[in-house]
Amino acid sequence: MKKTSKIAIVDDDGSMRDALSALVRSIGMSGLTYPSADDFVAARGFEQADCVITDVQMPGMSGIELLELLRRQQVNLPVIVVTAYPSAPLQARVTAAGNASFMGKPFDGNDMVARIEQALGH
Repeated sequence: MKKTSKIAIVDDDGSMRDALSALVRSIGMSGLTYPSADDFVAARGFEQADCVITDVQMPGMSGIELLELLRRQQVNLPVIVVTAYPSAPLQARVTAAGNASFMGKPFDGNDMVARIEQALGH
């Protein structure tokens, strides 16, 4: 039996979490949603997820800080970082962390699907 990929969606915006969860379900994957990076870490979501999609700007730990924390803890999950305020320095920080993709908002759903599939090696 084929394993269903689990995508952790970390975003303080409930409508974005719902939209991304619906998108991953539409391609046969499961969405695990978290309203903050702190909640994701507390729930040890990285132990269940095959890929993480995180917003940058959230109360508490930012998405970039989450990515860097995962790398310090040697958790090499693929991470897709999205932000409404893309910049070259932010993209450089994401790239430096390794095994991560960077997207500006708004983004195209087909582009997100392609990034998820690429991150999972499909």
